[in-house]
Amino acid sequence: MKRIAAILLTAGLLFGLSACGGGTDDGNSVRTVVVGTSNDYPPYCYLDGNGDLVGFEKELLDAVDARLPQYKFKYEIYDFKNILTALDTGRVDIAAHQYGTNPEREEKYLFGTVPYFSTEDFIVVAAGTEGIASLDDLAGKIVSVAPACNWALMLEDYNAAHPETPIQIEYYESTPQILSSNLENGVIDATVMTTADVQLMNTLLGTSFKTVGAPLSDTEVFHIYAKDETQLQADIDTVLQELKDSGEMERLSQAALDSVIKNNKELG
Repeated sequence: MKRIAAILLTAGLLFGLSACGGGTDDGNSVRTVVVGTSNDYPPYCYLDGNGDLVGFEKELLDAVDARLPQYKFKYEIYDFKNILTALDTGRVDIAAHQYGTNPEREEKYLFGTVPYFSTEDFIVVAAGTEGIASLDDLAGKIVSVAPACNWALMLEDYNAAHPETPIQIEYYESTPQILSSNLENGVIDATVMTTADVQLMNTLLGTSFKTVGAPLSDTEVFHIYAKDETQLQADIDTVLQELKDSGEMERLSQAALDSVIKNNKELG
């Protein structure tokens, strides 16, 4: 396995940091805004070879920060399932990890109004797998997804509607290499990913995974805030729209993907 894949895809070293969000710097009116994110999801948020947080999530918010002098962003790294818990407890002010909307989240949190990424979600299987093209085809099969994500909610909703033929959901708590190995070796039957995720994993790990069937969903992703953070949300969304209109958002997204692929080739 290529060395960069190990660097990028086993980076779950730092999480659960206890800094409090929402403070201001001493002696001035600049507000320190704490961003909660993860470190194991290239090209969106991961650690580089020096152990520094990089990826599209940070690069985009750094560009926003540079245009909002009233704020200073700092980043705290959490396991994905703990980011929203940190938002609940006030340890972070923004949750940034490719979050899509769902009714439960919308009831509890304030979402941004400007999506900064969009994607399609598919069932993903190993090369050579036949007979799977829909959720119905996964009945009785083992499907691995991250806990607390929209994909998990989708499968849970399916099982609630089909109690006699449920999907066996395995909540994914391990590294992407283990997920990849489990899928290749038949330990699990399928997972759910975006097309970009599949392409990147195939590039980094040399796998031949494929998407099957029609898209399960079309997802737009947003930053998430506490319900009372309307001013922070409005300020960030204004800049996000400017970055989108100028083409800078798309450039940053492509640069993040290119960086992962380039480093993989150089260090492989």
